[in-house]
Amino acid sequence: MQDDHNPPPPAAHELIRSLRLLRQLPWNGRSPIENCTPAETMTLFSIRRATTENPAGVKASELSGMLNVASPTVTQSVNMLVAKGLLQRNADPNDRRASLITLTDEGERLTGQAHAAMQARMSALVAHLGGDRVHQLVKLLDEVNAFYQTLDGGSESGGGPGCGPGASPSTTTKEGE
Repeated sequence: MQDDHNPPPPAAHELIRSLRLLRQLPWNGRSPIENCTPAETMTLFSIRRATTENPAGVKASELSGMLNVASPTVTQSVNMLVAKGLLQRNADPNDRRASLITLTDEGERLTGQAHAAMQARMSALVAHLGGDRVHQLVKLLDEVNAFYQTLDGGSESGGGPGCGPGASPSTTTKEGE
């Protein structure tokens, strides 16, 4: 709730408006991989990146750390992607209790297409803004990120008051939300 006696300065109001408009863009609501949720898409891209370094695959526990989500969340997402034919589990030769997760050929194909489409959109944005302005934007966004990381000791929580009795700020994940 805003304090009516001390309204934000016009620049702060403009910044809030601009950030709200950015948040409404379809990149969170529409997944670049058809029939996959944003969380599943992030899982696929994380596995793609991890298997570039280690083609044998990634353990669910490692994936959990990469995505900064709880293991049950990763398990649920991996199970859905296995059922969709985009991921496969293979026995870990170094640990009989663990399995290594890799993309199937179809998973590789779809993540490759999505990556190419994302690169094309970003290239179009760079062409639209120009290289100097893109570098300036990146620098400013990095500064915004650093600023918010230093607030509240680097917490990723909303930082505002909760809603309802006993509410606490919610935490966010790095699932592209």
